[in-house]
Amino acid sequence: MQSVCILGRQPALGLAELESLYGAANVSSVSPQAAGLDLHASDVEFGRLGGSTRLAHVLAVAPTTDWKAVERQLPELVTELALTLPDGKIQLGLSSFGLRVSASRLNAAGLTLKKVLRDKVGRSVRVTPNPEPELNTAQVLHNRLAGPTGIELLLIATHNGQTVIARTTEVQDIDSYTLRDRGRPKRDARVGMLPPKLAQIIINLATGSAQPGTGTILDPFCGTGVVLQEALLMGYSVYGTDLEPRMIEYSGENLDWLDTKFQLGDVHMRLEDGDATTHQWSPSPNFVAGEAYLGRPFTTRPRAELLAQTASDVNLILKKFLKNLHGQLSSGDRLCLAVPAWQIGTGRFKHLPLIDQIGELGYNRIRFEHVRDEQLLYYREGQIVARQLLVLTRK
Repeated sequence: MQSVCILGRQPALGLAELESLYGAANVSSVSPQAAGLDLHASDVEFGRLGGSTRLAHVLAVAPTTDWKAVERQLPELVTELALTLPDGKIQLGLSSFGLRVSASRLNAAGLTLKKVLRDKVGRSVRVTPNPEPELNTAQVLHNRLAGPTGIELLLIATHNGQTVIARTTEVQDIDSYTLRDRGRPKRDARVGMLPPKLAQIIINLATGSAQPGTGTILDPFCGTGVVLQEALLMGYSVYGTDLEPRMIEYSGENLDWLDTKFQLGDVHMRLEDGDATTHQWSPSPNFVAGEAYLGRPFTTRPRAELLAQTASDVNLILKKFLKNLHGQLSSGDRLCLAVPAWQIGTGRFKHLPLIDQIGELGYNRIRFEHVRDEQLLYYREGQIVARQLLVLTRK
């Protein structure tokens, strides 16, 4: 294990994303909140990851989770790091994941390390205080703890009773995500608000270990173009279709806006009206990624009869789509679709019938080594309509 990722709000999605991109053999579940990678941090394309909030280079693995024993290792590690940093005030922070240590004890440890660096290395240090044991993403970003003179030490209690000590090298750019989500000129709550982070995960599950940025990604239900937007930022060509001409217009305006904000350069975009159950896509895409029709946007738990009818209606549309798509793909072509699953009780979901018929429709479902099928769900507490991620290949 050379590097570690801190996973997002739904860790299973981030773990599956890493496994999809880098292979099960190079990925491990370190803790409920972290994944280990047998790759140097410089070999991880962090900017395309939607399910990881931080990337860090592993410095050491302590054989214990006892805080006092872990704390004793920190002065030497921080001193060695400080000697490699460019001139300037060092920004120092500590984040604990799963260790039995309070924020106040972490603050005390930070002040001790500040004194060590001043006395042994002659460096000026600013310590970011811990209101909680874990610094949040905004604190790491705005205090430049992942910058050239930043040291955020991640202290991660592992499943097997060890402690990974790592230095953060990259952190999610929450300001950019906010811009890409809320700054777009065209948004429409009636067709759902697909978060850019989830769009990234869907794309990465669809493309797998293919060379980054090569080929064309099709979103057959493109809506306002969030998947297309994130695919363009990854370097892919994009092809978007939607049943509603208004959505194609919105996608076009949003992608033009994206180009002005991020200077995309020479990219290929294709947008056209099309019913996904009958449309003929030309040329054929390399990958398919998108959020399918989710049905009615329930805000309270519906009656059983209404839910059954909604599920049946969505199921019929998506079966027609998959049958139409099947004849236009080559064997082995890969796709990831977000489809609806309805929460009918705490942690209990009603799924589409077609999920049990994937083989009959001409597809194989990709299974992940580190994540179970039922964990590939995106939802918030109390939300009725969840997004279930189906990762498939054409037979």
